[in-house]
Amino acid sequence: MFFRRPKRLFVPLGDDRFEVTLDPNVRQGLLTLADQLDEVQTSDRPEARRLFPTAYTDDPERDAGYQIFARDQLIEKRRAAVEIMRTTAEADELTGEELASWMGVLNDLRLVLGTMLDVSEEDTFVDPDHPHAESQLLYRFLSELVHEMVESLTTSLPETEDQ
Repeated sequence: MFFRRPKRLFVPLGDDRFEVTLDPNVRQGLLTLADQLDEVQTSDRPEARRLFPTAYTDDPERDAGYQIFARDQLIEKRRAAVEIMRTTAEADELTGEELASWMGVLNDLRLVLGTMLDVSEEDTFVDPDHPHAESQLLYRFLSELVHEMVESLTTSLPETEDQ
């Protein structure tokens, strides 16, 4: 049996540019999810915990200070990335910086969804009869998109003398 790799969705073009071949409906769906990210990250909902990981596991007082200091910066960084995604959502080409912003937003969404679903390394397949099957499929899709973005960004890096 012959399996053909699906068409790449983020194709390096050179000069730090990437062609984006996502379906318009997929783009709109990703934007809808990205807009929900702000609501989650500014809440005290448990699924937001992966967005603000513990910096000092052995020192709760020091970690609380870090969380106070870093939280607002992380929120603003995520808002800026969502804004880049929003303004470039219909673009056929993205710069490396824009693609990295998209990747950050999608990975944050993946982290939130994975926390909601309690995803683990052992979860390798989706049970269509599971009550959260659609969310599990969305998690897998976001993971595939992030993976492809990483591949596209890394294959476009210049070679170094060590290679």
